[in-house]
Amino acid sequence: MKKYLTIILSLLLVLLTSCAKEEAVAKEDTSVEALQKVQGIPVKITKIAKQSITQWDEYSGTLSGFEEVTAFGMLGDNYSKVNIEVGDLVKKGDILAEFSTDFPGANYNQAKIGYETAEKTYNRMKKVFESGGISQQQLDEVEAQYKISKENFNSTKQLVKVISPTSGVVVNVNFDKGSKNDPKLPLCTIIKTGKLKTDIFIEEEKIAAYKKGQEVKLKWEGLKDQEFIGIINKISMSSNPQMRGFSIEILVDNKDEKLMPGIFVYVFTPHFTKEDIIVIPRESVFQENGQYYVYVADSETAKKKEITLGKNIGNQIEIVEGLAAGDRLISEGRALLKEGSKIKVVG
Repeated sequence: MKKYLTIILSLLLVLLTSCAKEEAVAKEDTSVEALQKVQGIPVKITKIAKQSITQWDEYSGTLSGFEEVTAFGMLGDNYSKVNIEVGDLVKKGDILAEFSTDFPGANYNQAKIGYETAEKTYNRMKKVFESGGISQQQLDEVEAQYKISKENFNSTKQLVKVISPTSGVVVNVNFDKGSKNDPKLPLCTIIKTGKLKTDIFIEEEKIAAYKKGQEVKLKWEGLKDQEFIGIINKISMSSNPQMRGFSIEILVDNKDEKLMPGIFVYVFTPHFTKEDIIVIPRESVFQENGQYYVYVADSETAKKKEITLGKNIGNQIEIVEGLAAGDRLISEGRALLKEGSKIKVVG
């Protein structure tokens, strides 16, 4: 009897253990699915709104000077100083080079003495006038002589000192210290840095979309986080056979002098612009049996909607039909969805 009781108890223990294992496995396999059925599949929602969109084409170019200015030495004498080299940045009014002040043709020393004497006389006569010692007419005559002497000295200074007529970058220097100047040849050429230019080539099939005065964007690796605005200044009238495109000259305002001639830049031109359209992230779209679909949130459930695609615009795509402003697009969490799935909006 005891033998049979032991066998029965053993069988009951095996049966209970087996059932417990099967129940645990069932719970483990279905717990996530069951939870999602109750609470909903987590998704993120983007509310659809119409917008304007621009697709940009990327080109590249090298910046150069838009305007060049030359600076001349006026005397046929040897340069006593040349203060510049190619590549130097100069400001308007900087002294680029100098001649000796002893050069006879300049009369620098005489002009300087005359100016300093006239200045002292004028300052002295002002005090005399204020005390009533001379008339207004006499002071005016002294002042006129002072102004003439000052202008004469300034003109003479421009003979012995070559002054930069503008701010910019020195691109060539024709004379060295000690070399004799030829007044017919410029001492140097300066590229103005306040405005720069670059040339790009646009494909023949795209050139009709571009117009003079149109804005473009430029970026430089040296200032990655900054964007610069350029303006189309010229469009060539004929195609370049070698480049298979039309040359476009772009001007860039550089008043802050953050850019420099010679640097490589990326140029982004607007290939096309569309107004009042619907665009969505490309990853929101999926395909079934040759048709394109998205999921939208309909209350607390996912609804599959067939759509018609338009233009590809970077990582976005235009929707021609199937979506309307105000629709709640499921932008993340689509992989686990099917028609009618319960959803839980998490963002």
